[in-house]
Amino acid sequence: MDDSFSLRRFRWSLIALVAVVAAGAAGYHWWFGEDWISAGYRAVVTVSLTGLDSRPATHGAELFTIALLLAGVAIFLYVAGALVEIIARGVLTGVFAERRRRVAIESLRDHYIICGYGRVGRRVAAEFREAGVQYVVLDFHEDALAVAQERGDLFIEGNGTED
Repeated sequence: MDDSFSLRRFRWSLIALVAVVAAGAAGYHWWFGEDWISAGYRAVVTVSLTGLDSRPATHGAELFTIALLLAGVAIFLYVAGALVEIIARGVLTGVFAERRRRVAIESLRDHYIICGYGRVGRRVAAEFREAGVQYVVLDFHEDALAVAQERGDLFIEGNGTED
């Protein structure tokens, strides 16, 4: 099982949360005659478990509130857990760093590609760095990529036999 965080799943869970709140507000407005602001407030309060300010007027409204609670709380808790995971893992920082690195690589022109970041590749990179020459490191070993990242070198994971 993949243990990595998925921003796509997180985005879909946020969309589901907004949809449940919107459906709750619409249900309270159309079926139970509440104005839009009150209906929206009741839907948010119900889904976030902050508590109801008054008991729903009818049995139908009570059943609707229970259904909204079950659907909304599950999604709300998933989103809250995902936010904690984002903070704990530094997912956003990693995503933004990866995007910055990709943009920097794509903007390079007339640069060198260092295939392999072993002893020789690191020495070549040091010479290029001192001379102010643009370059990208290409390697597939995790330790070599970690060193490249630590030294602030632009790098791509892969090997020289692939395009």
